[in-house]
Amino acid sequence: MEQSSLTQNIQDCFAAGKLGIEPGSLSGTVRVPQSKSMAHRALIMAFLSGDLSLARIDACNVSDDIAATRAALEQLQAVMNRSVSEEAEPVIIDCKESGSTLRFLIPLVAVLGIPTRFIGRGRLPRRPIREYEQVFAGSGAQMIYLDETGLSLPLEIRGKMTCGDYELPGNVSSQYISGLLMALSAAEGPSTLRLTTVLESKPYVDMTCQVMEEFGVQVESIEAGYTLPGGGKPHREAGAFAVERDYSQAAFWLVANYLGADIVLEDLPEGTRQGDRAIVKLLEGLRATEEQADETGERAVFEMDARDVPDLVPVFAVAASATGCETRIIHGERLRLKESDRIASTADLLSALGADVTITADGLQIRGRSIRKEKKVFQGGSVNSYADHRLVMAAAIAALGAEGPIWISAPGAVEKSYPGFFEEYCNLGGEIYGINVG
Repeated sequence: MEQSSLTQNIQDCFAAGKLGIEPGSLSGTVRVPQSKSMAHRALIMAFLSGDLSLARIDACNVSDDIAATRAALEQLQAVMNRSVSEEAEPVIIDCKESGSTLRFLIPLVAVLGIPTRFIGRGRLPRRPIREYEQVFAGSGAQMIYLDETGLSLPLEIRGKMTCGDYELPGNVSSQYISGLLMALSAAEGPSTLRLTTVLESKPYVDMTCQVMEEFGVQVESIEAGYTLPGGGKPHREAGAFAVERDYSQAAFWLVANYLGADIVLEDLPEGTRQGDRAIVKLLEGLRATEEQADETGERAVFEMDARDVPDLVPVFAVAASATGCETRIIHGERLRLKESDRIASTADLLSALGADVTITADGLQIRGRSIRKEKKVFQGGSVNSYADHRLVMAAAIAALGAEGPIWISAPGAVEKSYPGFFEEYCNLGGEIYGINVG
């Protein structure tokens, strides 16, 4: 099929809200999109440096989340070119469904003193943001909830956050911590951010510090927190910052290889602070556990700690379901607050495909079947993606080990993070359908 016809077929599937995938094999070369997590951070630091083009973002495969952040920063850039009073009409920023856009920009507009109203779509208005309240208390900025419950979006930010000492729990989303660090780099003096609990998802904060350093801001790690100088403008002296390729997206193709595909991934960075590079070691550990079970004749157990790598859970759970051992995914409580409740939705998806999965207090227990021995470990049929981009892609990868076609609801959700996913899938030899004849 010609590429234009393929793209149109996929868009028709998105419009229809359902897409079918025929079991088969994949082979070829893939160059995954740039890291969505790093792109958000690079755009914000480029904005603070005065030039969004200092973040080198590919024109192709720009996800909805990155488009939301870029559009918001362009709005703020226009406002900064004129004086804004505290009583001015707020800038209205539509974060779409992007939690990163919302959580990163709340402290940013507060430090800049730009009156802003945040709105969002899908599950975003219900996702947590109240952790910022204790930070804003006494900061000079205000959070004003405009919805009837006074709990979520629309949210208005007024006033101006000053530099200073701030506290925040470390076991909330790392996006709060990253957002504050980037915003306070533009404050008029030094600031300290102290963590009142152990830091979770530390690799994401490490990535934030890396990108900030690339824009001339030195973040110092101290006991239970961070300090940063403030009082200066972030800047970039070495040309545009090139955003790395994304391990969270590469994870889908790496799991495809685990299921028997032959895909070469181009330009994945070796020395990276991306936490999702852990997928490589996780798959190695999963395979080693299965081999141990084969040697001893007993059912071995592999444990995955989701605390630092929550985005890997849906596709890793597919790999676990195709492995002859028991897998326990632990410390996944925050998965319930993603685009879907990813504990419940992942369990539902796997169960619909015939996998043996149980929801636990903090994650999942999966009793897998070995794809090395059975080749087809999933059954075909319809699955509910809950309009969650990572569930859609996980289901597509599961089709490689299925007995029959898998029909996925709301396939267009991939545009949130990986718009070209299904084009890549087909170019690697996959076959999709736009009409459910089952």
